[in-house]
Amino acid sequence: NLGRTGLAKRRALQTADEVNVIIGLVGDLRGTLVLAMPERTATSVASAMMGGIPVAAFDELPKSALCELCNMAAGSSVSRFEGLGVSLNISPPTLVSGRQMIAMVSQVETLVVRFSADQGPLELHIALEM
Repeated sequence: NLGRTGLAKRRALQTADEVNVIIGLVGDLRGTLVLAMPERTATSVASAMMGGIPVAAFDELPKSALCELCNMAAGSSVSRFEGLGVSLNISPPTLVSGRQMIAMVSQVETLVVRFSADQGPLELHIALEM
């Protein structure tokens, strides 16, 4: 289950979460999407994607699973935009993780959508250049 729990606007795209998956947008719209979450959420999501196999460490396999999930979601969104006549391409996902890290990705005003899932909290940061 996934439910939206909040909406906010920030002056720039910045996150302090431990796991950040970054996808660039080019075409009729330009910008950056970041899916940000605590590491415990990321390991739980990766475990669910891998059929419930426990994830003891957030290493290469769960990172790859999380990037693939974001790639599929972004690809699906691009298809929907193209159906509306908006041409978009996405970059391959880049995963940045670490504790006590702040990721400053873009200086563009950003919409932050907060979600709560069975696996834990996560945020979608949407920074579009106008």
